[in-house]
Order: sequence, then C-alpha cells, then structure tokens
Amino acid sequence: MKLITFLLLTIAFLFFSFKPHSSFYRYSKTINEHINPKDSTFFRLSKTPLEFSKTKDSMQVIRHFGYSLAYNEECEQAAWIAYSLTKIETSGIIERGDNFSIDPKVLTGSATKDDYLKSGFDRGHLAPAADMKWAEQAMDESFYFSNMSPQLPAFNRGIWKRLEEKMRDWAIIYDSILIVTGPILNSSLTRIGTNKVCVPTHYYKVILDFKREKSKAIGFILPNSSSKDDLRNFAVTVDSVEQLTGIDFYFQLTDSFESQLESKICLECWEW
Repeated sequence: MKLITFLLLTIAFLFFSFKPHSSFYRYSKTINEHINPKDSTFFRLSKTPLEFSKTKDSMQVIRHFGYSLAYNEECEQAAWIAYSLTKIETSGIIERGDNFSIDPKVLTGSATKDDYLKSGFDRGHLAPAADMKWAEQAMDESFYFSNMSPQLPAFNRGIWKRLEEKMRDWAIIYDSILIVTGPILNSSLTRIGTNKVCVPTHYYKVILDFKREKSKAIGFILPNSSSKDDLRNFAVTVDSVEQLTGIDFYFQLTDSFESQLESKICLECWEW
C-alpha cells in the first residue's frame, strides 16, 4: 500500500511540475507588473511571448518549437525571428544538422535551396543553429528556409557569428535573454533565385535582459559585409532599430517602461 501511495504521489508531482518549453510560460509571471492591462492584444494572444513584435497584417506569424517568425512574402524571408535563450539551453548536446528545407508552415511557400545555388551568398541563419541545440526538433526547424537570409560568406562566418556567440555568452551571464533578429527589408533590394529572395544590406538584433526594474535592452545594426570591428561599434538603441525596420518591439509593456528601455543605450551595463 505504501509503495502504491508513493508511486501515485510521484506521478502527480511529475504531472503538475511539467512545463512545456515556452518563452511566454517562463516569463509570464515576471512581466505582469509592467504589462499594460489595457493592451487587449497581449491577452487576446495569450500565448504570445514578450519578445513578439507588432506585425503588419499582411505577414504570416508562424510558431516553431524553438522560435517564431513573421514571414515577409515579398522578400521570401522572415521580417523578424523571435526566441528566448537561457543558460541551460546553451549547454544543449544536440549535434548541428544540415537538412535545409522548405518551411511547411509558410502558406505562400518559402524560398528553396535553388534560390541560393551559385548565388555567391550563404544561407545565413537568423536564429542560429547553435542556439537550438537543446532539442532535436528545435535544431531541425532552424534549417527551414524561412530562417535563412542571403548573407555574404565573410559576414555570415565573421562578425555575424561573433555577435551570435556574444548572445550565448549573455544568456549564460544573465541566465536568460530575449532575442529578436532579422534583415532590414525594402522593395529596392537586389534579389536572387526564381523566388526573388531579397539580399539585405543590413541586419539587426534586439536583446532584452528582463529583470523588472533592472531590465536593460540593446540593439545592433550590422552591414552585410566583412568587418573586424568591435561589436560595440554597431550597438544602437532599440528605438533606432524600430525606426529602420518599422517594427514595434516589446509592445506588450506599459508605454513608460517600453520607452525607458528603448530610448537609451548603456554599453557599460553589458559584459563584453
């Protein structure tokens, strides 16, 4: 009888303590005091994580296991990719994949490998595979073409890689961060392939270390070219990224708190 009781209690504990991987689930308890209660968008989209951005109605928002995105059909790539990265996730052991594939969730069809073939550009990850090594599904889905953008090899394998590595360092240092990343898109960009995939001239990242009143945010804008410059040379305010992209980050927060985070940049507040 004691054994049966013990087993039942163990099963109950595991059931109620299990939590699926979800940025919103992890952060919902800590952001409530800064969420604007009048912002019905947040509560109507109750599964929407804090790192989600306001998206034009014409863009399809897609959720994958490890990240989400807003798909820009005109440029055949994501306008933004959003995900959280935690200290624990950086120690994942899933090996890097290599199965680039069409994103089955893009209703209009994503780019394909033929678009990049002999183009001279890398299939550059927006959400890096190294950030998805905590789960096999997350790793596999990071190779969807909706997560790719044409990047010059020297950029993709150089300063872009250095910035990605810095993000993982910060996830370890600050325990968890929210990342939104993507290309700066417009209709005048050069295009490649049958699907006319836009070749961005610049890329951005926006990072939030959410610690309530001690929260901090920072943006980066990098040209799609080779550079050995210090990453701090490319740091900007989040407001600056919003002005260039037309994207509204952290809209779920109260206006005053959002303005406080986005209008200033404090390089000394981050570990370099």
